[in-house]
Amino acid sequence: MQHQEFKEWLEQNTRGYEIFITKAMESRKEKNKKRNGKTKKWTDRQMKRQVEGMWNDVVKNAYEQIKSHKGVPRFNGYQIWLDFLAEINFVEGFDDSMAELEIP
Repeated sequence: MQHQEFKEWLEQNTRGYEIFITKAMESRKEKNKKRNGKTKKWTDRQMKRQVEGMWNDVVKNAYEQIKSHKGVPRFNGYQIWLDFLAEINFVEGFDDSMAELEIP
C-alpha cells in the first residue's frame, strides 16, 4: 500500500480521523484564544492548515511503523496490508489511541 492510499484508507475506515481532527482543531482554537498583544491571531484557514499538517504527521508515523513490518510489496500490496491491519486489529487500536490522545 502506498502512503496516499493508506492515508485515504485511514480517513475512510477509522473513527480516529474524525476524533483527531476534532481534538486538534479544539487545541488550535484554545491556543488561538491565548494569542494576544504582539502575536496575531490565526485565521481559520491557518488553523485548518496546522491541523492538516498534524494529521499528516500521524499518518506518516503509522505508515512507517506498518511499512517496517510489511514493506511495500510490488504485487497485491494493498491486500497484504489490509490483511495485516485486520490481523493486528489496527483500526480498534488506532481509534482507541486517538480517543486517548491529548493534544497540547
